[in-house]
Amino acid sequence: MEDSVDGTRKDHVLDRLNKRNKDRQNYLDVKLEQRSKDCIENEGVDYFAQTFGQRAYDIEQSIKSVQLTSGGDAPPALNQLTKHFADITMQIQELQNYLTASTMFLSDFKIKSCQNMLNSLTSSSDEARQRLIPKKKFGFSGKKTSVNVKQKPQLIDKPDAMEKLETAEKKVKQFDWTIANSKNRHLILSGDDVNGQDITISNLSHCLIELQGHPGSVQISKAAHCTILCGPISRSFFAEHLTNCTLAIACQQLRLHSSQSVCIYLHVTCRAIIEDSNGIDIAEYNYDYPELENDYIKSGLNKSQNNYTDVADFNWLSPDIPSPNWTLLKDYAAPNWTAQRREFLSKHNVNDNIPHNDNNAIVKDISII
Repeated sequence: MEDSVDGTRKDHVLDRLNKRNKDRQNYLDVKLEQRSKDCIENEGVDYFAQTFGQRAYDIEQSIKSVQLTSGGDAPPALNQLTKHFADITMQIQELQNYLTASTMFLSDFKIKSCQNMLNSLTSSSDEARQRLIPKKKFGFSGKKTSVNVKQKPQLIDKPDAMEKLETAEKKVKQFDWTIANSKNRHLILSGDDVNGQDITISNLSHCLIELQGHPGSVQISKAAHCTILCGPISRSFFAEHLTNCTLAIACQQLRLHSSQSVCIYLHVTCRAIIEDSNGIDIAEYNYDYPELENDYIKSGLNKSQNNYTDVADFNWLSPDIPSPNWTLLKDYAAPNWTAQRREFLSKHNVNDNIPHNDNNAIVKDISII
């Protein structure tokens, strides 16, 4: 009998030791995985800094070289200058795209410093081009054309290089803080203002934002008591410093930093990531507008694949216990966005003024009856 009791106690102790060892091993595995992710992310940041810096330096040297060459005895021909500046503008645009695609693992300070560098390169290029390729001055002549002389008008095609330059410059200037420094506003972007663009939002309070289209990416920094509704995003959605906000987002990647009390109606094809955040409620994406189906197709987002229930919390390492920082909403009543829109307009007494910020944002302020 005593041997039986001793055997039971021994089994119990062994079970406890095995469980403790298993929990410890799981903890170590999670820590190792996190460390591996951090190493990969740091390597990505270092590679980005090196690549971005080298490309920016090459563009700067290219601008300086054309200025030095043009100061010599035999300046380049007009068509050569036009082609050279078109190439510079395209290089700036490619570098802008590289920065946009890398925002998921860059700090806010790094993004802004790189954006300032790009703005400086664009300004230097524009200044050099205006100095070396001055615009033709038009005026009226006092001389009358002889009636007997009949001249056929010549049709001059716009040079390909000049057209390429204007198109590239237009694309570069489109990247800016699209919506910034607004309060108690209902703001809508749609059509060409959204489709394929990199939308950025900053410093909003008590605003209702609607992006009815298929953006390339969306970045949000510092918003409080705001509702942000967005059509399918081709690539990434990045947000930080959100407080008491509601989001309806469809995207390929989602990353949320340093935010509290945020409700997200989500469609994401990769795994969503939150970090330094709490009070995050997540439910299935339910925003709707007339062109939504068409925008899904044009964005390239897989509508049938939605991983909104799979969320990685970088501040929670336990594999067995769910993170307390986010909750999956169940048996909830889906919001009526039309009703909420009307309630917002009534509550905040939205006017018809078109808001502007320091960056000349393309913003429409629309009242819906």
